[in-house]
Amino acid sequence: MVAAGLRRAIILGELPDGLHLEEPALAEKFGVSRIPVREALTRLAHEGLIRLEPRRGAFVVGTTETDVHEIYEVRALIETYALRRTANTIDQAGIAQLQRYADQMAEALADHNLDRFSEPDVNFHREIVVLAQNRRLLAAWEPIGGLIAAILSITDTTYRDMPRSVESHRAIIRALQSHDAPTAEAELRAHLANGQHVLDQAMRHTHGEQS
Repeated sequence: MVAAGLRRAIILGELPDGLHLEEPALAEKFGVSRIPVREALTRLAHEGLIRLEPRRGAFVVGTTETDVHEIYEVRALIETYALRRTANTIDQAGIAQLQRYADQMAEALADHNLDRFSEPDVNFHREIVVLAQNRRLLAAWEPIGGLIAAILSITDTTYRDMPRSVESHRAIIRALQSHDAPTAEAELRAHLANGQHVLDQAMRHTHGEQS
């Protein structure tokens, strides 16, 4: 909870570059002890969102559009490769699992509960990597999983054409069901490109409000 809240705020620029993150204040803000705060800060330092300085504490590094581009570039490399592998081997059980995540996204949209939308979205993309059946590939995805979750929590709630997002996931499923790797990859690349565009706009909007 602490890491997710700080990630979102740092990516959007709500916590400015260089800000000193004090453990007591964060513990009070999130209603937890200092131990989970310290663990969250350590994790964010590994993700490159903050820096930990001996005897001084934690400071926000900040996120730029270049950083976002790099995150999406890594996502595209991992997920498109995983998708190509998955398209060749996926069975009905794998299709059914991806369909469940897409259905959960559609249900959240129908219920106007966008807070429930991003979790199955994250799970959908992780499942594609899992279905590729390559442990090293999953090991490469996991360290940026938290960043992906934070990004999706932003883009999923600011993207105005949510039905298109659901349909994009369903289009990927249809292509996988047909073992059509090129179509699945093209849909995924378009999906990621749109997500990056939405996040760029959200970041500019936040920075514009602060200027």
